[in-house]
Amino acid sequence: MTSIETFLNQPSTKKALNVPSEVTWGTCNDIVGRKWSSADREASFAPVVSQLLNAGIHVLIYSGDLDYICNYMGNRAVAEKLTWEYSDEFRSAKDHEWNNGGGLAKSSNGLAFLQVYNAGHMVPQDQPKQALAMITQFLNAEKF
Repeated sequence: MTSIETFLNQPSTKKALNVPSEVTWGTCNDIVGRKWSSADREASFAPVVSQLLNAGIHVLIYSGDLDYICNYMGNRAVAEKLTWEYSDEFRSAKDHEWNNGGGLAKSSNGLAFLQVYNAGHMVPQDQPKQALAMITQFLNAEKF
């Protein structure tokens, strides 16, 4: 059991989150996974992201560079192909090192793409300090 599973299955955590005591949390659940339809898995969320950006809502797309499930190359391609008011500016923005070697970032006009170094599918588990910096920076609307 991972430390996340241990924490989330503690009676005190369940109580604080109003989770029934008989529920057991796990990192992956095939029963839940099978409930998703193929349409859910194949649907693109890109139009909604474009709407958010056009409404002035900041968006962060991130991936660990060791994640082969949701790899950074595919996520970057999605970010590059978004259609919104500042698409051209984002596409022409330069990559730059982020957080003293913690990753590679690209950002413009409310859209940030971040490739987190030495992290897999669970960036907060693999690189907790970088994940905290990333979330803090995003929530404080700081430039990437």
